[in-house]
Amino acid sequence: MITEIRHIIFSNDELKLVFQTVPPEEFDASRRILSIQVVEGPPPTVKLTSELPTGGGREVMQLESYLLARLIVAYCQKKRIPLPKDALKTLHAQGDQLCFSIMSSLS
Repeated sequence: MITEIRHIIFSNDELKLVFQTVPPEEFDASRRILSIQVVEGPPPTVKLTSELPTGGGREVMQLESYLLARLIVAYCQKKRIPLPKDALKTLHAQGDQLCFSIMSSLS
């Protein structure tokens, strides 16, 4: 059996695009994102700091890995990045970036 492993690395700029393209339920995509910090795990999380819509302050959200994975899969679908349905998908921090790993068996 042959196993294929792919890694898709998301920089902070690309993560901003993820949150603006497929925002979490409680996040308004029109908000200005001030910073994104990948927090090493296991499992990794992302701390997202944004400006409140009224312009009067900041809000910090801590996004858990299960939500990050769902958002990244949805983002890949929108961007037409192929992901095998039955592949094992994992997230891990790689420095200040987020790595989405896909492992699938080829027949």
